[in-house]
Amino acid sequence: MTAHHGPQDRFDHAARRLHDDALRQVPPRTLARLRPRSAPSPAPAPTRRPVFALASACVLAMAAFVGMQLLPDTGTPAPHTGPLVARQAPAPMVLPAADPLATLEEDPDMFLWLASIEAQPVAME
Repeated sequence: MTAHHGPQDRFDHAARRLHDDALRQVPPRTLARLRPRSAPSPAPAPTRRPVFALASACVLAMAAFVGMQLLPDTGTPAPHTGPLVARQAPAPMVLPAADPLATLEEDPDMFLWLASIEAQPVAME
């Protein structure tokens, strides 16, 4: 042990002495219970059961069945028994504008109105 150099060393020495005295007063049975024991062996890894595989397969089969029900019917059309009539050409389909405000952006009168004095009070509302 090193020589005492100051109040801190004296304090440490006194604390160690008190600790040693306290350890001598503890019964051996209590000390044995306080000592760390060896760690228990790790539990074996749980084995995977085939039930999970079976459940997964059933869920997959149900999802495929529901998906097949949602597909459109691609069967052959039923034969037509009525008189044959020449088909008319379908009318050209008009697609709605993707943006309802697109027509306003193409209108030059709208830009004139935006530049007018009347548009400023409306913008302030």
